[in-house]
Formats: sequence, structure tokens, C-alpha cells
Amino acid sequence: MGAAQSNDHGTSTPEELSYVLAERFATKCFTPLELTHFKDNFFSRASEQGGLKYWNEKTLSDFLGIPDGICTSSQEQPLDAGPVIFRMVSYLGAFPFQNTLAPSVLTFEAMVKVVVLLTDRYGKALKRGHKDRVKLLFGSLADVGRKTSAPTETIEESTAGEAEAPTGNSHALGFSIDEPANDDYDEDEDDDLALAALESLDAIEVFKHDHRVDKTVYETRISVDTLRRLLMLLLVIAPLKPLESLKIYTSGLNTERIEAVRKEADSIIATFSPLESDGGISYKAFAQTISLSLPYMFDPLTALFEHMLFSKNLDLSQRRQNGLVTETEEEEVQKAEESLPPSATITLPGSFESTILNPTLISHLSFFLPSTSPNMNLLRSGVKLHPVFSTNAHGSSLTSFSHHVLTWQCATLLILQGIPKDSSDQEPVTLGAYIPQTWKTNSTIKSSHTSELLPYLFHLSPKHLLLPGNPSPSIKKPNTPQAYFSTATGIAIGCQIPAHSRTQQTRPKPLGAGSLLIDENLESAEIHTAPVGHDGVFLPATGTSLSDPPTKTKLDLYTLEIWGIVPDPDGGSESGPSAVDVQRAKWEFEAREAERRRNINLKSGAGDPSANDSARWLLEAAGIISDEGRH
Repeated sequence: MGAAQSNDHGTSTPEELSYVLAERFATKCFTPLELTHFKDNFFSRASEQGGLKYWNEKTLSDFLGIPDGICTSSQEQPLDAGPVIFRMVSYLGAFPFQNTLAPSVLTFEAMVKVVVLLTDRYGKALKRGHKDRVKLLFGSLADVGRKTSAPTETIEESTAGEAEAPTGNSHALGFSIDEPANDDYDEDEDDDLALAALESLDAIEVFKHDHRVDKTVYETRISVDTLRRLLMLLLVIAPLKPLESLKIYTSGLNTERIEAVRKEADSIIATFSPLESDGGISYKAFAQTISLSLPYMFDPLTALFEHMLFSKNLDLSQRRQNGLVTETEEEEVQKAEESLPPSATITLPGSFESTILNPTLISHLSFFLPSTSPNMNLLRSGVKLHPVFSTNAHGSSLTSFSHHVLTWQCATLLILQGIPKDSSDQEPVTLGAYIPQTWKTNSTIKSSHTSELLPYLFHLSPKHLLLPGNPSPSIKKPNTPQAYFSTATGIAIGCQIPAHSRTQQTRPKPLGAGSLLIDENLESAEIHTAPVGHDGVFLPATGTSLSDPPTKTKLDLYTLEIWGIVPDPDGGSESGPSAVDVQRAKWEFEAREAERRRNINLKSGAGDPSANDSARWLLEAAGIISDEGRH
């Protein structure tokens, strides 16, 4: 890349500034080795017209491994996100002059900016990091109400064949604004978006001219179909690692998996509150939902575009120099990569296999659940989920629940499924809670919030809903633990626990913006949500209005599962035993104690067979021993 030239009046044009900006990005955001691999990937596949090298849609999709489409029936849309991804990168490639230059021809300079903006490197280019990235993502997806202009031929209009090369600096206008009209838009935000990138280029006036606000295009929206096609791809590839082949996750998708992905995508789309009268999803709804309810939804794009920074050609070339590569090795490497199994599952083996969690649901969880760090999602961090308790495997005894859950000393994930009571709608409801603190009993209730991570209460289906934990340490209500359990009243998440009384049994009370109650028989659940309430464990969900009425949903509980979140499943001799090893040691100790108590009971009742049977039955009912007499 060379230096851009100014025009006859001594002022740099947007095209020239965009070129220089890409040059700055390349040197500041990539290592020399990454840039070498990037160049090899791009130029070895680029088409050429009139001396200009570029990528079209087919080249981009083939390199990334995005499938052409997998149809489940002739009447349904395929899993076909290629055109959506191409439109996104064509918009981002024009940064920061989207109004003037987008959609951009995918030259090398444009692709440099795309990779910077779609990976974790964008912090070096955007003044306000995540917030600016959300604005750019919305603009790249907006396809309803966009300002159009007279058609101008560009190379990327042909995705598979040849097209006439553009003359001069011709670009199709469009993508004129990222904001709907009546959504509290702040003009200064557009100016802030790229000033950090341009302030050293003496280009502020050109940038401000490009970002003059056109009030007539504030109604830009993202269509539901566009977001659904992208979401389906993101749900499928959520576990993708930077050097993994996309085909590991996209090949072999059957009809059942596609339908599960589509259903999960629709549950997520519902939280954006799209209205047919608006023609799609507004910027305000998009920005609020992504920032507060689905902060990690676009993380799979990071791993996807990291592929640009590793070239198989260079890796094989280095090995050829050492005489290690045969003539057919490239084909063999490609076949081997496509046949590799996906990354190891996030769930560890244990006492049960989940009837709720599946790859699609886990991908959904990774869009909003943090791991051991607030800035890293569940799948990217390497944490594992260890089976702790399941009603299907351990029964509905709260004594058994106590034995398994109260001894777990790490964060837990509660997931349940049920059917709404007294409702004609029999669609299963899936909801849960992320609990970073250990569980409390009535003798250890504390209202402290010492964990660095906040709890979450959430719906997964039929509509995504996230109630974040209250970060305020000054919750004035007494006895408000994140999670509480009592054999007399059941399980309470985010509730106020009444003081203990010898004369009467008082049940936990819903508090704040969200609470979950499960009865003592583990047969029914009750979730309470409200648009207000900052005195409880959970805050109101994104997008709620003060005029919204409080809701109470009662469920016939089918399945309840508790999963332990293990930050270091392997542990190590230097770091000490892993969380799983510690937990297994505790369970084994309790099993030995249960066996000892059983033998004492049996011995003391040696003359009374009925006493033996009664003692054994009590231990089995409590979940302390199994039918074979062992825990």
C-alpha cells in the first residue's frame, strides 16, 4: 500500500483518506506475520479488472466456508447467509465514509478495515469501542428504508462472473444513515464514531461533510429475514475457533437441526420487538438489545474473520522447503480439516445427560452468558458444564437436590422446561438462571454480592428475555440471596426470604424486577417479572416500559437441571486440584458417610427386618443411596 494523493485543491478526498486509514489499520492492528498471511490469502484469490484486485461474493463465501444454502423444504428459506455477510463487509469496507463510499468494492484495503472491525482489534480503531461497533453492525445489516440513488456499476454487483471495471472512483451511494428518526438520535455520536481514526490525518472537515445528517432516512430498519439468516449462521458456528474450518459445523446439518436453529433464531428475534408496520428492527431496539441483552451475539464473526490472518499456502510452503510435503498433501489437508469433529462439547460426563441442553441452545446461551471473565462468553473461555442435579436422573426429592447442589462450590446454571398452566398455548417454555455465588440455606442467608460476576435470570423460549443482576451493593432489603433452597418451601431465585418462625411457615416473596419460585415437590415453577424494581437481585429486562404490567407465569415443570460451571476442568499439579476433582472428593466423602450411616441403621435394627427396610427406604428416597445400596 502506498500513500494517497490529494486532489487539485490540496484536500484529500474520502477515497484517498479511506486508503490511508486502511494503511494505518494494517500497521497498527496486525503483526507483520499476520499481515503477510493476510496478503497471501487475499491476492492469491483476488479477481482483477482494469488493474484493480478485488473479491466478489463467491470468493468471500468460498474462502470463509459459508454454505450456499441448505433447504429443509421447497417452501422454506435455506440457511443462506452468504449475501448477508457480503453486504455487511461491503458496508464496513467503506469505513468511515459509509455515506459516500458504501457499498465498497472489496479491495485489499477494504478487507483490512473489515477484519479490524469484525474482530477484537476494533478497540484500536473505534473511539468508543463496543458502542461504535454496534452502530456499524446495524448500518451493515439495515436493508429497509435505505436511501437509494441512481444505479452505478460496481465490481461487486457481479458475484460469480466478470463485470466492467469501475472508472475513476465511482461508488454506489446508499447506507445513508444508521439511525431511525424518533429514537433519541444524537448527531454528535456520528462525529465521534471515527474521529479517533481520522484526527491525525487532517481530515475532520471531509469526514463531517460526509456525515451531514439527512432526516429523511432515519427510518432505516433491519428486515426480519435478514437478521434471521444471519442469526441461523451465528447459532450454528458459535463454537468456532479461529483456525477451525467452518465446514465442521455447517456440513451434515439435517432437517431436524435446521428447524431447531430456526426456532431458536425466532426466539431471539422476538426480543428485538420487530413490527411489520415499521418494516423491521429499528436502531434503538437493535442497539439496546445487543448491548444489554445479547452482548456476545456477534462473537462468532471474530473467529470467522480471523481466518484471513492464517494462510495454508504459507504454512505448506514452509514445509515444502524442508521436503515434508507430498504432491497431494493440500487435498489431504483440506479433506482432513473437513472431517474433523467439532471442538469438544462444553458439557462434561457425569451422572446424567441433559434432556434440555443441545448445541443450538448452548449457542444461544453463549450470546449473553459470561464465563469467569465479564468480557468473554461461555464458549470462547474454555469453561465446561459439569452435571450436578437433574430431576430425570435424581428424582424430585429436595433432600437429593440438597445433597448434590449445596456441596457444589462454583457457579451454577439452572435450566428448566415446562408447559404454561391454565393456558391454551402448550408450547414448551425454557428458562433459567445463572448463579455465580454458592447456594444458600435458611441457616446461611446473606444479602452480600461479593462475586465479581452478576447473576442473570432469563427466558430462552418462546422469546428471549434477560434480566441482569443488580450491580448495586446497597440493596436495602434484608435476606435477599441470589439463590435459596428449603425442603419446606422449595427453591427461590432472587426472592426475599422471611425470618424463620417456629409457629408458621412463610414462603419466599418475589422481589424487584424478577424472581423465580419452584415448589417443594419440584413439580411447578412460577416466574415473576416487572418493568420496575431496583431493590431486588435482578433489574428490569431491556426494552420494558413503565406502562408494561407485571407478569406472572406458572408452569407445570417437566425437567429441572443444575449444571456446575467449571473454569478449569483439567486443573493441574501446579495450580492445585481442579474444581471437578474437589467436587468429586466431597461427593465421595458424603457417599462413604451415607454408607456408614446405612450400616449403623441396619446393624441397630438387626432384630427387626421392617426397621431395616424402613431405614433403607428413607435413604433411597433421600437420594443418599441407590437401589444397590451405594451412592
